[in-house]
Amino acid sequence: MINSGVIAKSENGMLTVIFDRPEACGECHACNRGSESCAKHTLVIPGEGSPGDRIEVEIDESHFVLASAVAYLIPLVGLIGGLALGAIAGKAAAGSPGELLAAACALLGTAAGYLLMRALNPRFEKQRWQPRIVSVRPAEQE
Repeated sequence: MINSGVIAKSENGMLTVIFDRPEACGECHACNRGSESCAKHTLVIPGEGSPGDRIEVEIDESHFVLASAVAYLIPLVGLIGGLALGAIAGKAAAGSPGELLAAACALLGTAAGYLLMRALNPRFEKQRWQPRIVSVRPAEQE
């Protein structure tokens, strides 16, 4: 998957890129009724370029899908697991508000999933998970 955008900032070999709205977005208006702000997704990536240059960045689709699945599934498993453990503990502890305990455990499970994602982040920062610059065109060529 190749996305194009404009370099907003170049500092110490790191580029901040603001991407164009993908054509797949069309007219769905799911993101804030199609406002311009929803199209401005930024990425900081190592590379060379100047502010205003057009850039194309490629993300390996197989890794993108796997990373997205992991990013959503780990906290979701934490949420559901915490909810289940809280419900079981609530039934075992007679006289306590079981729903409140289940909700608290669900939040703790989600937090545990988030912390696990933070711990796994260094693995995801390896080169195969990162976007790759395909081309940089100076602003004068536009």
